[in-house]
Amino acid sequence: MNNINKKKKLGQVFTPIEIAQFMSDLVSNSQAKTVLDPAVGQGIFIDCLEKAKYQNMNYTCYDIDKEVIKEFRKNISAPVNLFIEDYLSSFCENKFDIIICNPPYNKFQQIPNRNKYIANFREWFNIEMSSYSNLCVYFLIKSLHELTENGKCVYIIPYEFFNTEYGIGVKKYLLESKRLKAIYKFDSTIKLFDDAITTSCILFFDGNQNEKIDFIYIRSIDELETKKFFKVNTHSNSDINPNGKWNRYFSDEKKFRSSKLVFFKDIAQVKRGIATGNNKFFCLSRDQVRDLKISEESLVRCVTKSADVERFIFTREDFARLEKQNKKVFLFDGEKAKSEYDSYYINYGKAQRVDQGYLNSHKNPWYALEKRAPAPIWITVFSRNKLKIIRNESGVKNLTTFHGIYFNEKNEEYINLFFCYLLTPIGHEHLCINKRDYGNGLNKFEPNDLNNALILDLSMISLADRRKILYCYDQIKDQGVTQEILEKMNNIFLCYV
Repeated sequence: MNNINKKKKLGQVFTPIEIAQFMSDLVSNSQAKTVLDPAVGQGIFIDCLEKAKYQNMNYTCYDIDKEVIKEFRKNISAPVNLFIEDYLSSFCENKFDIIICNPPYNKFQQIPNRNKYIANFREWFNIEMSSYSNLCVYFLIKSLHELTENGKCVYIIPYEFFNTEYGIGVKKYLLESKRLKAIYKFDSTIKLFDDAITTSCILFFDGNQNEKIDFIYIRSIDELETKKFFKVNTHSNSDINPNGKWNRYFSDEKKFRSSKLVFFKDIAQVKRGIATGNNKFFCLSRDQVRDLKISEESLVRCVTKSADVERFIFTREDFARLEKQNKKVFLFDGEKAKSEYDSYYINYGKAQRVDQGYLNSHKNPWYALEKRAPAPIWITVFSRNKLKIIRNESGVKNLTTFHGIYFNEKNEEYINLFFCYLLTPIGHEHLCINKRDYGNGLNKFEPNDLNNALILDLSMISLADRRKILYCYDQIKDQGVTQEILEKMNNIFLCYV
């Protein structure tokens, strides 16, 4: 097994020195006598602690990678109780004054022993772990049970679990324990690890009964050395909701006052786009339609790629332009097949085993398309830096490159108003509280991330301000989105926050 595959299998992500030094400083404790590193790797945390010149420190370390342990022994001269075994399978009665760790990051599908871990945690700690939990969460929970009463613990892990369903139980546990002192969340554009696409955070625990938690947002790695952080918010445990996403606690709370906000799902429903199961077969260009002699009755007009949509308001003329450019803007709907050539194409698909694909094998018939009405607003699933919001005036459908927004009341004026709100910085900020960070600036929304987002209650907008915003909408249709138009709309919406 080569190094890349081995690191992926074991979930290994080695710690940069700047991170290791910062984490070691956090757990600094002159009274400490015992240290635990449950995933020691090459020993960078032990090295940092040794340089702090602790006297008579007793180190206990775990790792399962014998090759990495060879490097550890080259790097570390201090006496260490080293266990080359699975930390999670080892019940430890000892408690430690300092626990410091960068655990493996395997997702639940990559944990062959997860049922064993779940059973162990139930027996050892009386905790019911979710089967969807990332491996690093098991490490964290076990370590907190092995921390002395006045001890300090610091972990660096993916931030994603704070935004997941399985993370709810963990967040409840963290709040109830009252040992969580601070969360240091790194901006998603900061690439801490070469081999991991994820947004990271550092969790710091101490021996106090903490009634408050510091939510610290880090925009630059240099802040670790200066200790001058981009943003620090402090919230009482009683005000923190374990059932919700914790992104909001890193933001300006004044922009998220519940009396001014409503749930997205109370206004509209977000649904993913059409999944064909085989875009190569189902997505066709005008030239392909002509060459295959596919009937017009079996075609569904559809945007298949985000890159094909260049304007914020997508019209029938824009679609016609894509068709003329021979873009793949038609879906073949076999249920509407009319001609013998349509039947030939269905048989061709079967000969190519299109019907055997996972999604199509679960459809009846396999060549049926998912039922979706055209959505009046599209929003990209993945984004970097800013969201791509499109007002769909063309009446065409969309694939999974976009989510579709379907309004409870089909009022064109309100839809245009809502679209303008989503375009603005304050609209983005409200939505992005529920986004999923994947590192390197990559963000993702699942439909329910948006459905459960809190957004501005647009019913509060005065008639005069509505007219101003809708005038901006007309300007966008004529000239596109300019900075001046964005600022004008944003300033109006900010008056209602």
